[in-house]
Amino acid sequence: MRREERLPLDEPARLHPNEWSSLEVRVLDLSNNGFRAECEARVTVGSCVTLELPGIGSELAYVTWRRGDRFGAKFRQPVSIDRCGWSRLTRQAVLARMLVERAAARTVGQYGTEFELRRKILDGLPMVRVNGD
Repeated sequence: MRREERLPLDEPARLHPNEWSSLEVRVLDLSNNGFRAECEARVTVGSCVTLELPGIGSELAYVTWRRGDRFGAKFRQPVSIDRCGWSRLTRQAVLARMLVERAAARTVGQYGTEFELRRKILDGLPMVRVNGD
């Protein structure tokens, strides 16, 4: 299980899948070691890409997984997310995105993913303890 800090995002960025082209992606989260993004183009698992990060610059990464229009990549060398110019999403925005992801997972029968997102949503909700005495 991963325990590194992840910066939840919803930011447009330029991704270079090769030396002569680029495409726009939406970066969904960022850590010192990698990122998760979505785009309409097919990004090949195992390929080397370059992601432009505000405040950091262009960083090489290797695509490690892809599901539908989402993919994850690991940076060749760790980056300092503290230098990144993007702002952390609010808790409400993160929960709203997870609700949409949970509904999509349930629709296509990905019940393991749906259950995991349900757990994350419940963990993220503000809870007030009520004494029932």
